[in-house]
Amino acid sequence: MEQLDLNQLRGRIDEVDSQLTALFLQRMEIVEQVARYKLERGMQVLQPEREQAVIDRAAARAPEAMQGYTGDFFRAVMAVSRAMQQEIIDRSKAEE
Repeated sequence: MEQLDLNQLRGRIDEVDSQLTALFLQRMEIVEQVARYKLERGMQVLQPEREQAVIDRAAARAPEAMQGYTGDFFRAVMAVSRAMQQEIIDRSKAEE
């Protein structure tokens, strides 16, 4: 593969990364609302059944060869989402 080809591929990856970032930020705005909902109702951040359902659904949408990677990706997204929810809840409780 020539360097130009590699640069073109990297450019395409950069475009996808921009889209992923925008979608991630959109998701995290919703996660913030979820955290406030859970805080108001005294719910735990971790909802294992929901989390597993999200991971399973995402993996099922991927080709078989990519299902494991897709699951890993969504596990990471869920971990970041949980961390943000916990931070929001902890901060809100500290301000009381």
